[in-house]
Amino acid sequence: MARALIFCGFIAALACQRPEEGKAAAQPTAAEVQERMIEQNRAVLQQERAFISRFIDSTGWPFEPAGSGALEWKVQSGSAAPVQEQELLRINYRLSGLRGEEFGAGIQEVRVLRDAKAVWGLQYALARARHGDSLLLLLPAHLGHGLAGDGEVPPMSPLLYYLRVL
Repeated sequence: MARALIFCGFIAALACQRPEEGKAAAQPTAAEVQERMIEQNRAVLQQERAFISRFIDSTGWPFEPAGSGALEWKVQSGSAAPVQEQELLRINYRLSGLRGEEFGAGIQEVRVLRDAKAVWGLQYALARARHGDSLLLLLPAHLGHGLAGDGEVPPMSPLLYYLRVL
């Protein structure tokens, strides 16, 4: 009986020990880290695309692809001249998120394809516009403020611009 108690005590003591204590965990290789990051980015992009699709489905607005992932609905076509690269434009805009949060509104001057203060998706859309155009521009996060966000705009936020090119 004493041997059985000693044996049970020995087994219990082994069960309480942490396996391979003191040994360092194997570090992932650079290729493994890169692959994990790629998979995480794919998952985030998939979630964003699904969110944008749900938004479009819920509004019924006839957005069309505008390049690089941007979507555009030309509500009214202007009859004036096409916008020129590097032209200093005045736009009347309202900027919001897809959940209705407001990020800004007013009149802004933008130098087409040369304005460090304007997000790339907005500049690209303006380069394809005409004076007098009214449009809705839906930008995925990578064409807006991306990973960092900006002021009130949270990181990884798709943006919705209501624009009138003056």
